[in-house]
Amino acid sequence: MRRSARVVPEGPPPPLQRIRVQGDAESLRLLGSLRAYYAGDIGAVDELATEGGGTPFQERVWAELRRIPVGTTISYGELAVRLGDKKATRAVGLANGRNPISVVVPCHRVIGADGSLTGYGGGVPRKKWLLAHEGVVLRESCAARQADLFSGGN
Repeated sequence: MRRSARVVPEGPPPPLQRIRVQGDAESLRLLGSLRAYYAGDIGAVDELATEGGGTPFQERVWAELRRIPVGTTISYGELAVRLGDKKATRAVGLANGRNPISVVVPCHRVIGADGSLTGYGGGVPRKKWLLAHEGVVLRESCAARQADLFSGGN
């Protein structure tokens, strides 16, 4: 029997490095969208244009990441299948890890096949916070495993 446990973000997200924003309209729009996202308007970043500058495969992965609905997660394997190559799980993971625009391109919504929170460039605590902020419900066993990870328990 599966049980779900809602993980609620506690306090602000883990600190980010300061970002310098130019005074141009596009930079100010980006800053406004990110502030709105962190204030709870999760869809505020959905319409932002992106230019990731990756390889053609990376660009395909990043475009597919933007199609993952808020509040849901998929596995790396599932993402590979969506791209038409079920054997590309590792390549998908590598492209996910090279995503230069996390949050806007929501690579944090990709988790392990067993529901575990796998690596994230901003750190697993930030990934956990982002998922909770977006309303993701983790299975109880995974939530407990993640709690152990963050508390140092076994």
